[in-house]
Amino acid sequence: MQQSWLKHEHQRNLVLYMLGWASNPNAVVHIDPCGCDVLAVYDYREVHALRAEDFAEYRRIYLFAWSFGVWAAEQYCKQLPLYRAIALNGTPYPVSDEYGMRLRVVLRTMRGLARVGMTPFNEKAYGEGRSAPSGPYPDRSVDEKIDELTKLAEWSRETSSSDIHWRKAYIGDKDEIFPPAKMEAYWAKVGLGTHFNSYHYPFADPRIVLDNIDASHAE
Repeated sequence: MQQSWLKHEHQRNLVLYMLGWASNPNAVVHIDPCGCDVLAVYDYREVHALRAEDFAEYRRIYLFAWSFGVWAAEQYCKQLPLYRAIALNGTPYPVSDEYGMRLRVVLRTMRGLARVGMTPFNEKAYGEGRSAPSGPYPDRSVDEKIDELTKLAEWSRETSSSDIHWRKAYIGDKDEIFPPAKMEAYWAKVGLGTHFNSYHYPFADPRIVLDNIDASHAE
């Protein structure tokens, strides 16, 4: 599990991103929440819990979890005193016939990666490249991404749970990776589920983050 500080100025508040599979900080580097430090967590080939004492300086922690990052947050952010938790295009049960992606679809994705690389996945995830992020962080190899997906598929089937108090859950109407109907089925059980105009990648419009941060948080 890699952690990258996109902004670390010892502000009073923290924006914490639990990113999706195969992602890196380029997904969110263009978003600048004023008055907040920003930490991106990604690459879940090796994982460990985030400790509350490491974030004790922050008055408020805003969690934004995307795709497999929703599951990762459930496993590794439980100790944190989260002020607000937002789920984006995912559920705590990412490999599930009922609330996530079917296992055979995940396995097909892995086989496709080995043959043709990331292009078919990226076209679906980012709307044929229309919303693909770019930035200074180097991409990871396909082999690393296959290893990550293999482990995430195995771990999430064995240890999925729902303990975090999610404030909002966004469902991308154009998501071709995580079925919107499956997300709706899960989040409706807990009284959540807000549809928005998005492909699987949710951060093309920074307002999905900025509108969920209190305007008065710097007081």
